[in-house]
Parts: sequence; C-alpha cells; structure tokens
Amino acid sequence: MVEYEKDYFCGKGYDNYGDYPAHSLRIEHIVNMLNPRSVLDCGCAYGFMVRRFLDRGIYAFGIDISKWAEKQAQKIIPHNFLRHDVREPLPFRDMEFDLLYCEGVLEHIEEQYIDAIMAEFGRVATRRLFQIALAEHENVTKELGHATIKDHRWWFERIPIRTFLALTASTEANFVWLYKG
Repeated sequence: MVEYEKDYFCGKGYDNYGDYPAHSLRIEHIVNMLNPRSVLDCGCAYGFMVRRFLDRGIYAFGIDISKWAEKQAQKIIPHNFLRHDVREPLPFRDMEFDLLYCEGVLEHIEEQYIDAIMAEFGRVATRRLFQIALAEHENVTKELGHATIKDHRWWFERIPIRTFLALTASTEANFVWLYKG
C-alpha cells in the first residue's frame, strides 16, 4: 500500500510536488466554466488550488488524508484545511459547497468505497468536477497507489448528477469533459 506522505510527494509519486503553472490554467477553466461561489477540494495535497481560488475571492476549503500534506498546507492555507479521509463521512453540511473539485484521488481508493464516497460528494456540493486516472489513459497502472482502474463508462455510471468527469489525462489539454445532468 502506498503511503501518501513525504516520500510520495518528494520522490515516489512526484519528483517534487509543487505549485505548477497548470494550477492557474485549471482555475481559469473552472471559473470560466462554472463560476463557483464556494469550492471544496477533496485531496487538495498542499492546497495550491485552494489558495488560487481564495486569491480570486472564491471561498475554498481543502481536505487531504496525508499528514505530510497537512504540514505543508498549514503554510499555504492555514485556516482552510482539514486532514480527513474521504472514505469517512465528510464533516460538512448538506450542500455547503457550490462545487466539489477532486483531481487524482478517486483512482487511489479501493472500489468497495467508491459508491459511498460518490453519495457523500453528492450530499455536500451542488456540483462536482472529477479528474480521475482512467483505464484508457496512458501509463495508468496499479503502481503509485492506483487501486481502482476503470474506464470512463464505469465511472460515469457512479458519479452523481450535476457532475463533470474529465476525459483527458490533464485539464490543461483540450478540456474534454462528460457531464451527467
């Protein structure tokens, strides 16, 4: 089992995780496409996306399972982070957020948890935007903690209504999304 701690962020999963220019492109695209008022970033790592939403005047909050990420997030988004495992009920009110953003997380969770997570994500946010490593993407393997490798059809069946599912491997390439309305 992969541990999502310092080794993951600084070598095993990433050469050196950082605030990439792609974060700006993603924020720009999300704001232009959905104009969210509030965002919950599930699996926010250090909180770079949360920080960028906040800098645009959009209330944002991030959660991540990693103790290492929590230490880093305390420097970047000290009042807008909670260490939390998405396999557990989320500590937020029903429809507390306008948008739930989740990138690169769901494929790391065992299949038996996915339906409950989807229900919980549907409970706390009006709309959702998921980017998941799909079976049809290049180089998606069980390595690096990928536990649920399925094609886009499998994921689309499980996502709640009012959810966007990225079909491209990166949000900065072509911005191809499926929408379940």
